[in-house]
Amino acid sequence: MLCFDVDGETTALSEDPALASRLTTMSQCEYGPNVGVPRLLGLLDHLQVPATFFVPSYIAEQHPRMMEAIVSRGHEVGAHGHLHEKLAHLTPNEERSILEKSTGILERITGKRPVGFRAPWFEINPGTTDLLAAHGFLYNASLMGDDVPYMHPNGLIEIPGQWMLEDWEQFAFNAEPAWGSLPENCAKVFDLWWREFEAMHDFGCCFVLTLHPWLSGRPSRVRLLEELLTKAHARGNVWFARGHEIAEYVRDHPEARREVNFDHPASKP
Repeated sequence: MLCFDVDGETTALSEDPALASRLTTMSQCEYGPNVGVPRLLGLLDHLQVPATFFVPSYIAEQHPRMMEAIVSRGHEVGAHGHLHEKLAHLTPNEERSILEKSTGILERITGKRPVGFRAPWFEINPGTTDLLAAHGFLYNASLMGDDVPYMHPNGLIEIPGQWMLEDWEQFAFNAEPAWGSLPENCAKVFDLWWREFEAMHDFGCCFVLTLHPWLSGRPSRVRLLEELLTKAHARGNVWFARGHEIAEYVRDHPEARREVNFDHPASKP
């Protein structure tokens, strides 16, 4: 599952609205929707790989042509808050209001109600999964407790990720406010991600790669992604799928859901 979290300007604005006057910081955020997404869409066209774009509804409103380009190519759009709000800082009523607002905006802009949700900063509250199920969502992609999709008791599908398969930890940097650390070399990141892909392939896992266009839309990192996806395709027995396709498969195939079994060979290295 190839995911793009198109946070755009909300990367800064969700931290402090006053950052709107910090033009260099804002320009780095704007690079994602304006340059990174078009370049990445070109790569996806070239490789014929589908993706899921989690987009804050504020960004969808600010960049309608970007949204049109994503949807016209058949990629999935998932919910990602309105202004990339941290759910842990919200009351249950605030969280519900933002979810309803953001899904309504995405439905109006894309013509389709989102069925997938990725929490900003991956962090959800105890009531989030029930809130999502009550609002008709098919899946959540925010937790990290497994490496295959599974079903919550309320029927919501979880497609778990992990920090290691995220580009923020590898490439994010801003001087002030301070974000990230010194960006890593692409060769090191390719090795990190490819080794995890190989192992997850052998264990029968779901490889969920999460990228931000303001980071991974830079030229050398697009080349990195091209090399990774091309090599993964050549490995064989790989299904490149949008989030809703994975969730629908897990929902409709109970045999695909892994049960905890400490005696099964698949649970041993």
